[in-house]
Amino acid sequence: MMKTALETADLPVAVAPRRVASPTMPAADFSGGYQSLIDRFLAEQRALTAVEKFSRHHPQMDAGDRTQLYRDLIPIRGPQPGEQYAFTVDLDKCSGCKACVSACHSLNGLDEDEVWRKVGLLTSNSYASDIGCLPDESPGIQQHITTACHHCVEPACLEGCPVLAYDKDPITGIVRHLDDQCIGCNYCVMKCPYEVPKYSSRLGIVRKCDMCANRLAVGEAPACAQACPSAAIKITLVKPVEVESQYRQSNVLAAVRNPFLADSPDPQITLPATRFISLRGLRADLFAADADHPRLDESHWPLAIMLLLTQAAVGMFLVAGIARLNGVTDGSNELVLAAFTIFVAGLGASVAHLGQPFRAWRCFLGWRRSWLSREIILFNALAAVAAPVAVFALCAEFHLRWLEPLARALQKMLAPMDAVVVAIGLIAVFTSSMVYVDTKRPFWSLRFVAGNFFGAGLLLGTAFGAGVLSWSNGALPPARCAVGIALAVNATLFLWRRLEHLAALRQTKSPVHLNARVVTEMLPWALRTSVVLFALSMAAGVLALANFLHAAPAWITITALAMLGSELVARHIFFAASAGKRMPGGVPA
Repeated sequence: MMKTALETADLPVAVAPRRVASPTMPAADFSGGYQSLIDRFLAEQRALTAVEKFSRHHPQMDAGDRTQLYRDLIPIRGPQPGEQYAFTVDLDKCSGCKACVSACHSLNGLDEDEVWRKVGLLTSNSYASDIGCLPDESPGIQQHITTACHHCVEPACLEGCPVLAYDKDPITGIVRHLDDQCIGCNYCVMKCPYEVPKYSSRLGIVRKCDMCANRLAVGEAPACAQACPSAAIKITLVKPVEVESQYRQSNVLAAVRNPFLADSPDPQITLPATRFISLRGLRADLFAADADHPRLDESHWPLAIMLLLTQAAVGMFLVAGIARLNGVTDGSNELVLAAFTIFVAGLGASVAHLGQPFRAWRCFLGWRRSWLSREIILFNALAAVAAPVAVFALCAEFHLRWLEPLARALQKMLAPMDAVVVAIGLIAVFTSSMVYVDTKRPFWSLRFVAGNFFGAGLLLGTAFGAGVLSWSNGALPPARCAVGIALAVNATLFLWRRLEHLAALRQTKSPVHLNARVVTEMLPWALRTSVVLFALSMAAGVLALANFLHAAPAWITITALAMLGSELVARHIFFAASAGKRMPGGVPA
């Protein structure tokens, strides 16, 4: 329970409640004995904030009577069918004191850098005036915002989890996270537009606000609501049908203002149940204090490596299949073996991204609604189908007599197996694209993600394929053909990415303008490195085609490695610059 400064100070204080003389109290109200200077200063500090009114209740009642202070913070009854609990935040009462943040952190035993509730700021800042959103004569406005999990009607975290580690209580509507089911894949962190789930590196899992469901069950308000000195946070009952109707029928209105909260993510993504209220109305002309502040997102290097290697492997399987259809036998077996090895290495890299890899066998559970679960299933299916093709290539290449009966059996079905491998691989790459498109981040649009993923697969598949074929006897002509295709794809991808970046920088109202600024202002080394690697790959590719000094295999290998490095940089940008709109934050440092 919260205590006043006088109750906790190591000073002699009278037992009976009394008023203290202060600049905010008339001298006539003063009664009692001698008051020290510290007493007067403490009283003055209490008078300056909303904490004073809250704290003065406590000396006037016994501990057993203090529950009446919180009786209005929760509903008098539980949810009926068609209702659910929801946070209601009175913006007129929120002073930004962050007592709710401290209470949530303390009660839930969070890690030092783990926060489930945060306080942001909306303001009519100079940036808003500069871009023409506010007239110059508008008065300055500041509005504190306290936010936590919105326990959405259609929670994105629940829909995206591949292991069903989320549950929306059918009675209370509270979205709970099941810690013992979580594998720490962080996909819910990407899916939630409000950045509610938080990854705990200590535990290797994600955790989030559960509205203090154990306290609600016994008639107590959540820690954040009970700690707020001005009662700005309450638990109320809402009807999900009305929430859906409010946001789904506001397409025209959303083009002008956000019906949920100014400068926050589109509520149609998840249908948040939290309500923000104000007697002054919800101003639509305010901006988050950090709206113009570029920020880096997680790099997710294990994911970047996994995606590149699996896409390169699919491209190499495609090149091997085309080579076999055209009667090219030299180097095709080595190409299949190299593709399968790279694919398995990519799957191995994905495990490093999990906080709880030994629970990863559950990933198939969410296949009905999670694109991540579908991606994992398809990659495992691709491994199962590609394994026999790799076994045949191993037998043919190394003349393993003890596997010859199996090789002869596989040879009869080799052509259709090649087609099946390529088909499953292409579908898996599309599924990988949808994993990120489904997050609804503007930077991860279908055109941008699919173009990057399929382009990288074709680029690295032809580049690696050319590298493998170039070291096989008699396979140099098809290797040069593959190099030519790789150079054309490389130039197309490079120019397309640069033009997209420049266009987003010029258009200040573009939804990806801030992402483009992240690349320019926070990742300048990535831009420079990509240009250098592009120039190196193109120069080495041209020398390989010219067979300069009869060293084409070496130049082709340099070309492939330079293209791989360029795609690694591009994939780092893909993740690090992907941050979308979030709930308003504080003033950036």
